[in-house]
Amino acid sequence: MDQNLIISENNPEAMQLLLGSELYLIEESQWYEDIKSEGGNKYRFLNIVSHGGDDIIPANHRDFFFRMSNAIRTDRFTMDADGFAVVNVLDYKGLKWKNLEKLFSPKYCIFWGVDPNKMGVPCKLNGGAVHNGCRIIYMDSMEQVFENDASKRLLWDMVKRMFDMNKKP
Repeated sequence: MDQNLIISENNPEAMQLLLGSELYLIEESQWYEDIKSEGGNKYRFLNIVSHGGDDIIPANHRDFFFRMSNAIRTDRFTMDADGFAVVNVLDYKGLKWKNLEKLFSPKYCIFWGVDPNKMGVPCKLNGGAVHNGCRIIYMDSMEQVFENDASKRLLWDMVKRMFDMNKKP
């Protein structure tokens, strides 16, 4: 019996026919020992993206991302490529926040169009949170923020608060 009895997730009609109207897809947690990233992570500033491109930071948004990150300046540090890490989570199905915490020890994090709630981090879109000592921002994807001036201003206001850049000396 060499039949393939797995119903493809791309065929929801067959799933409904066999299982009825209630179907629950459960994404199983998975642990990764190594996650490919870009940047040195010196200041433990994690950026999480999800896209199908070959580059971790999409080529058409690199300039926007580097201008934003290089503008982060405090009395403790000046952000550069060594200071942050960017992870494309598209190929890491079932990835959870605990796994990212273990590998990157983030103090700051931006979720770019990736729902942090699915990773176990409670946070609202265009909002911020503190989770296990990490300051978190949840924004639309880089592409959506890049194309919208109001989103850019909102992002920058939240980044300044996250890094305490509004405080006067």
